[in-house]
Amino acid sequence: MGFFCEGTLIFGVLYALAAATATINPGFIGGDPMPMVATASILFLTILISIRAKATSEPLSKLREFTIFAIFCWFVALFTYLAARIIGGFPSRMASLLMLEAAVALPVVAVGWRWTSERLHVFSGRKEKLLILGTGETAREACRTIVKNHGQEYALVGFASEYKDSIGDVIVMGRRVQTDYAGIGDLTLGKVDRILVALDEKRGKLPIESLMQLRLAGLEIDDATTFFERAAGKISVESMLPSWIIFSGGFKVSKGKALMKRMTDIVSSTLLLIVSAPIMVLTAILVKLDGGKVLYSQERIGIGGRPFKIYKFRSMVPNAESRSGPIWATTNDPRVTSLGRLIRATRIDELPQLFNIFMGEMSFIGPRPERPHFVSKLAGQIPYYSLRLGIRPGLTGWAQVRYRYGSTVEENQEKLKYDLFYIKNASFFLDLWIALQTVRVVLSGWGAR
Repeated sequence: MGFFCEGTLIFGVLYALAAATATINPGFIGGDPMPMVATASILFLTILISIRAKATSEPLSKLREFTIFAIFCWFVALFTYLAARIIGGFPSRMASLLMLEAAVALPVVAVGWRWTSERLHVFSGRKEKLLILGTGETAREACRTIVKNHGQEYALVGFASEYKDSIGDVIVMGRRVQTDYAGIGDLTLGKVDRILVALDEKRGKLPIESLMQLRLAGLEIDDATTFFERAAGKISVESMLPSWIIFSGGFKVSKGKALMKRMTDIVSSTLLLIVSAPIMVLTAILVKLDGGKVLYSQERIGIGGRPFKIYKFRSMVPNAESRSGPIWATTNDPRVTSLGRLIRATRIDELPQLFNIFMGEMSFIGPRPERPHFVSKLAGQIPYYSLRLGIRPGLTGWAQVRYRYGSTVEENQEKLKYDLFYIKNASFFLDLWIALQTVRVVLSGWGAR
C-alpha cells in the first residue's frame, strides 16, 4: 500500500512538472507527455524501492537513504540529458528537461512524504497480537526481530514458558512470560491472533494437544523457521529441522533456470569486462606503483566443494598472512594499504572476479566463496553450513546486501541464514533486486574492510 501511494505521488509530481513546462513554454513539449511521465514514474519508483532500508542490521539513516536516492535521480537525469544531445528532437529534449526537474523535486517530495506518513501512522492499521512459545535464544531472536522491524504489523503479547514459576519473568526487551503451557488456552482465546513456536528444542516439549485445539479454534500458528523466512528474509538454522528442508518448497533449480542464469552471467560479465577495462588498467598501474604484485590470487571453495582460484587487485601489503596464517579481515585492518582502502571501499578490488564469472567458477549472485580453511572450520561449528556449497558462489549475494562482513563464527552463522534464504528462493527477480541493492551498498561504502 505504501509503495502504491508513493508511485501515485511520483506520477503526480512528474505530471505536474510536465504540465507546468507545457504552460510556460508550449512549443517545448512537442507531443503528448503521458507515455514519458508513466515511464519515468516506474523508473523512479523502482529506484526508491531498491534503496529503501529494510534489513535488521541496516546501516543507512534516513538522511543517507535519501541522499543516495538523490544521487540516483541525478545520475538518471545526466544520462537522459546526454542521450538527448545525441538523439535530438522534441521528445528527447522534453525527456531531458523532465528528468532534470524530477532530480530536484522528487527527493524533496519523497523525504516529505515519508516523514509525514511515519509520524501520522498512515499505514499502521490493526496490529496482529502475537504470543511467542518458548523462552530460549530462538524466542529471544524472534522478539528482537518483531520489536525492531515489525512493530507496525505485530503487537507482541509476551512469551509462554514451559515452567509455571517463570511467569512474570522478563525475557528480553522488556517482554515478560505471560503463561505456562498448561494455561496457554485460557490466555490466547480472544487475546492472541497468532502463536509463534520458537523452541530451541521441540522434542518432548511441544504442547501438541493445546496447539491443536487452538488451531481448530482459528488461531494462526507458525514455526520459527517459517516466520524468520517470511518476516526477516533469512532462515533460522537454530530452529530448522532436516525435515523442513526436505519437505518445503524451494532448494531446487531447474535445468532451464540454471542455463538462463549461466547465459546471463556470460553476457553480463563480457559487457562489464569491456566497460570496466579502463578502470582496471588504471587500478593495475596504481597498485603496481604502490609496490608488489598487481593481482592477488587465493584458493576458494566453489560449487560442490570444488576449489578454484579467485582473483582480486592486491589491497594488502605483500605477504600479509605470512606470519598470522589465514585470518578474516577486520575493521581498519593494518594490513590494508592506503590505496587498498580506497579500492575496497568502492569494491574495485573485486573487478578481476569478472573473469571467474566468465569462466563459470562463479556467478554474479550467490553466496560469497570462502577459503578452504574457514569452510572446514565453519562446517564443523555451524549446522547446515555445507548447504551453501550447493550452488555457484557469487560476486555479491543476499547476505552481502542484508548483513555486514562476517569475521567471527557467530557472524558467519548469521550470514548463513541469509545465504540459505537465497538458495531456497533463488529467482531472476530476486537476483535483480540484489543487483539493485548492491549498487546502493557500494555507494554507501557499507561492509568494506
